[in-house]
Amino acid sequence: MEISKSSTFVSPSSRERPVKIVFIRHGEAGQIVHSPSRGPLLTDLGRRQAERVARRLADMHFAHIYCSTLERAESTANVIHVYHRNVPLTRTDDIREVSHYHFLADLTPDDPEVQEQIREEKDGLTRFINLIRHSHSPGETICVVCHGNCIRTLLPMFGGKDPGTGLLIEINNCSVTILDTWATGDSVLILSNCVRHLLERQVT
Repeated sequence: MEISKSSTFVSPSSRERPVKIVFIRHGEAGQIVHSPSRGPLLTDLGRRQAERVARRLADMHFAHIYCSTLERAESTANVIHVYHRNVPLTRTDDIREVSHYHFLADLTPDDPEVQEQIREEKDGLTRFINLIRHSHSPGETICVVCHGNCIRTLLPMFGGKDPGTGLLIEINNCSVTILDTWATGDSVLILSNCVRHLLERQVT
């Protein structure tokens, strides 16, 4: 993924420390829905995936954990939070799942309702990026538990790029993706879709 075209880009090693964002996609979700507005619940496999990624992250020092308000993401975040009980956990609608049109811009339909949905989703993601920019200091690490399309869209947006021009990457359930980002808007993708904490049969 191309993060910055600036000719003045300076190696991160010679600059102030970034905010490190650890993105986690939720565990596998099933068909059971207790609340239509909250979406499906985790499957048994999804809960095992969540426990495995939680154990992988147990020794990390998070300043904050953020999660989507959809059931599958919140349940995954709750498992992670067990290992970080003193860390604030914030649930936000701004990182609920988004449509694929953000990173497939050339396929966006002309339907006004779809266009309005895309605008609302982008506004939410922009609010979330601004929240991170203004709430966290260089050197802090935060955990963001959300959704595959949401992560695919946020990665280039944190770098000031149009998601439709970025490299499309796979985001498996309970995979780990890490982005270093600076107040300037420069961002570096450190790790993408890592599932080494999962057994082969648990990768979905």
